[in-house]
Amino acid sequence: MGVDQNINFYIKGGKLDINQLFKDYSKPLFYFALKFVEEEQAKDIVQDVFYKLWEDKSISVTSSLNGLLFTMVKNKCLQHIEKLKVRENYKHQASTQLKEEEINFYTNEATSLLEQELQDKLEVAISNLPDKCRQVFELSRFQGKMNKEIANELDISIKTVEKHISKALSLIRSELKDYLPLFLFLQLNLFQEKNSTFFIS
Repeated sequence: MGVDQNINFYIKGGKLDINQLFKDYSKPLFYFALKFVEEEQAKDIVQDVFYKLWEDKSISVTSSLNGLLFTMVKNKCLQHIEKLKVRENYKHQASTQLKEEEINFYTNEATSLLEQELQDKLEVAISNLPDKCRQVFELSRFQGKMNKEIANELDISIKTVEKHISKALSLIRSELKDYLPLFLFLQLNLFQEKNSTFFIS
């Protein structure tokens, strides 16, 4: 018999004969589900419908058996599609957020590493300065003292202070020549508190 059979044909002992119902309806319902979802989902949905019929004793057929079964499958398919939409939307949002976080992380991490490398090179360059030259330079650039103050503190002339600073800048520039473009990239953030005039002679 076809799938248009009367509901009474599937009633045995007052209950639906799920096995016979599955034999007759599983394929038509499966092909119907394929109009909405992929093959694996279609199989699962058809099985879910028959499990629901077997499990839920409150389900009753008042008019068309076909109408009940195909409506149940259609609703399951629509629910699945809606879940996919929500899931894809969430995945897209999560992916976008993750990409933004990755970009921010790696950008900040890269900048931090560059700053640290530059700081290390700078400390080496300063440590390589002649003693008196380094002393004058640090008083000027790190302690912010005026040339006159440095001259009085070290008991040397202002002209000598200027020469030491000029020499220090020249030597540091020479040692950091490969890193000078980095200062522009970092916008001098590394020195904006203590040494904003670091390379200004």
